[in-house]
Amino acid sequence: MKAQQAYEGRGFGGSMANDIGRAMARLKHRDIRTRRRAVRTLFEHDDPSTLQAFEVLLDDEDPWFVSKALDAYRMWAGVSGNEAVETLLHHKSLDVRRAGANLLEVLGERGATLAVEALQDGDAVVQKKAARAMLQIADETFPNRMYEHRSESVRVLAVQHPLTAASLLKDAMKDRSEHVQNAALARVLNDGMGIDMEVLRPFFEADIQTVNIMKWIASHAPSELVAFAPLLKPHHLNELTDHLRQHVATSEDPMIGCLLNANMVRPVARWVLRKGPDEDELRWSLIENEELDVIERSKLLERLIGRAHEPDVQARVDSFIQTSPPELLMVACENLSTAASEVSS
Repeated sequence: MKAQQAYEGRGFGGSMANDIGRAMARLKHRDIRTRRRAVRTLFEHDDPSTLQAFEVLLDDEDPWFVSKALDAYRMWAGVSGNEAVETLLHHKSLDVRRAGANLLEVLGERGATLAVEALQDGDAVVQKKAARAMLQIADETFPNRMYEHRSESVRVLAVQHPLTAASLLKDAMKDRSEHVQNAALARVLNDGMGIDMEVLRPFFEADIQTVNIMKWIASHAPSELVAFAPLLKPHHLNELTDHLRQHVATSEDPMIGCLLNANMVRPVARWVLRKGPDEDELRWSLIENEELDVIERSKLLERLIGRAHEPDVQARVDSFIQTSPPELLMVACENLSTAASEVSS
């Protein structure tokens, strides 16, 4: 009734105001068909000021009316403001409270107080949605509030907050939850924060974000690459290769130099495999590198088949043959020489 009186008191005239006023009043009607028509009428007029009238339907025994009430809140709560969302968050029904938590991000800064309150709800879903809303709010106290939470999901979101301090991230790398530790590590590495190498080593040895750690070392402590290289496993080299192919354009990139200095040549060789004449010096240094697997060296030679006729390639092949390379490499060189002869004939 209060919602109806508030609406009528706004001075709306004509049949539309009468239709809406009657529909609001009929939401409590005993006849289910009358109530259903009232709901449809209110949705047709699409007036946010009628939202308060739907509150009574949140407690209805018929799930259809509850769902329609929630639809109304989803449509108009962002316009109506905090009070509407607060109504949902304080409801006894878990589904209703979750619906309210979903709307916190819509409120943005306006919903800061409600988000903090919802963070203490007994339901993990409501807590997480509240934490996600807090990620969008520029309040320096929020990361600490979130990190003090008992839920590891909320603490993971805490380290992702844009205002999270470096000191909190370093503490989070020692959190009792591995998920929180890993999230904090990712943030430290991605943001290029300074960190002690001994803090990184346990993650590296546990095969956690190994390639990201290598990228961080290459940028911040390149001399340490040599010490970490023996800890790499075969699949790490594949990941490094993927990284080089996606993000490194030339051999002048510091990452290439660091890998070569650390004698981690396999990913570099696989990167060069797809490069053109501009990287020939590096290509031939790898072909001649006896510490590189002979199969990798053979692939580098085989990839030159389309350029076998080039004088520079012919000269390098002839010179390499004089070193009496392993049989597999000798066969590759002979194939290049044959290809060059066929082109010139």
